[in-house]
Amino acid sequence: MNSELSLYEVKLEEEIDLFWQRRNQYMREDIIPNCTLGTPIDEDAEKWFFSREYKNHIMMLFNREEDQLKILFFKINNKYVGFCVYVTYISEDGKCFIVDYCIDLNHRNQGLGKQFFYLLKDHVIEKGAKYFALNLSNENNQKFWKSLGFEKGSADEFGNDIYFNKISMD
Repeated sequence: MNSELSLYEVKLEEEIDLFWQRRNQYMREDIIPNCTLGTPIDEDAEKWFFSREYKNHIMMLFNREEDQLKILFFKINNKYVGFCVYVTYISEDGKCFIVDYCIDLNHRNQGLGKQFFYLLKDHVIEKGAKYFALNLSNENNQKFWKSLGFEKGSADEFGNDIYFNKISMD
């Protein structure tokens, strides 16, 4: 039986609530305990990532008109298996910055992360993206993204490395 992979754009309030539940679980179980690259997530940073201010900031980006933040659910046969949060800066140079990218634990190491990235890539190219950028939290993330052609470039304002992937149109 063939599995149908799809990207689903979050719009409804209950979908947004589900996203925040999944995102907070991802932060608690994956990112915070395994952060070995970049600025360490100390107690203050952890409080920030779970604060009302952080959520309000993300939702402001989600609700703005220009360069709107997008939340996508990854689905297999219409069943949720992960999510992605990104912003494509069409008003600037076409950078698609991936904020969060998560395949649920019980669906990892099956090639789904790569398959969903290729779907995402096609989706954002269609919307005008020219290249990808992201920060990495650990060596496993680094290995995954490098396997997709991402390379270390500049550093952000906090000194964390930014990895880039120029979008090839072939």
